[in-house]
Amino acid sequence: MFGIGARFGLLLIAGALLFAAHRTHKASKKSAKNVAVVMAFLAGLAFLATFVGDWMQSAAWLGGAGVAALIVCAAIIVVDWAVDKKPDKPAFWAAFALGFAVVLGASNLDQAGRLIQDGGTEVSNQLSQMGK
Repeated sequence: MFGIGARFGLLLIAGALLFAAHRTHKASKKSAKNVAVVMAFLAGLAFLATFVGDWMQSAAWLGGAGVAALIVCAAIIVVDWAVDKKPDKPAFWAAFALGFAVVLGASNLDQAGRLIQDGGTEVSNQLSQMGK
């Protein structure tokens, strides 16, 4: 997709964007924190197009971790931003990781759903055997 030089350049851009987002998030104003969370999400997306993203996507064992990360990141962002109305550090880092979690987790949601369904079937079987 990109050459080595372009990926390294994008790595520098992603790092600079994350640094700027982190510094912006330290501001006390709520609007600055909101902007910083969006910047952190964009930095996470930029990291996906670098060597880091290639490594993460090639690691098949990260499938279940990706689904778990997707659930955790989404929950943190929704609770911290929607309920608390002020995104704190957990929401900042969850927004940064959300891009990775979407890429890794969304592709494995169907597998996770099947595993959960299999677990429910097993529990149902065990309960029906106890009733006999």
